[in-house]
Amino acid sequence: MAAPGADSIPAIAEGDATGDIAILYEDLRITLGVPFVNLIWRHLATIPGGLAWVWTLVKPLYVSGELDRLSSDAAARVSLPSLAPLPDCVWESAAIDRDARQTITAMIESYNHANGVNFLALMTTVSALRDGLPASAAEATPAPAAKRRSAPAPKLPPLPGLSGLPPHILALVRALDELGRLGSNDAVASLYRHLAHWPAFLSIAYAALEPAHRSRELARAQEEVIAFGQVQCAGLARLAGPVLPALSPDARSAVLCAANEFTGLMIGRMIVMGKALRSLI
Repeated sequence: MAAPGADSIPAIAEGDATGDIAILYEDLRITLGVPFVNLIWRHLATIPGGLAWVWTLVKPLYVSGELDRLSSDAAARVSLPSLAPLPDCVWESAAIDRDARQTITAMIESYNHANGVNFLALMTTVSALRDGLPASAAEATPAPAAKRRSAPAPKLPPLPGLSGLPPHILALVRALDELGRLGSNDAVASLYRHLAHWPAFLSIAYAALEPAHRSRELARAQEEVIAFGQVQCAGLARLAGPVLPALSPDARSAVLCAANEFTGLMIGRMIVMGKALRSLI
């Protein structure tokens, strides 16, 4: 288990992963083409057999390329007319220089890529656990082994633990995590923690995005993304992995609860918030 305060919900940190979990984490990083493992996967790793079961189910979706295509469609549905890039003088005055902005941009885009594909994969997981897989999934041809994306994953600074953040920055991370919410839970989006390396960026982002939260512009965009995902998951289930490892009833319930919570309250929201953050810089 991760050190106290490292994650806001039970999770196995990347640095603490060993054995089969470490192997799965590496496969996740390679297959998604990002330099980190998102919170949902770190949380599923705490459920006995949960991470292996879900990854076996959904890895063919990533390898097929369908998730990349559909996640681009989902992101294209996010319309945020009230937001626009802020002038360079705003960032320079806050000591966010060009190099920092390039790193921040790479970080946001990495999270946006991972969140887009993870959202659809987990929507399909919910459908498979709730309704079962279609018969065509059992007849599917196994997908080829995943290859690294042509562009190497960017080098990013380490993900800070919540307990390591100064109180005022922790409060800012939590305030940003409230924007666009459709409901409450204990999870705090990793992107905001990762961006805590640049507190001034978080401060400017909060000031820029809070009006869109109050007007429900962010919530409406999220509702549209969730509706899109619900429509797509039935078709994606036909590409899912047909031969799955054993999963106990308790673990099955825990995985379903986690996937439901993250798709409804976290990842769909972060598709919107990631696009909103990217629009500012």
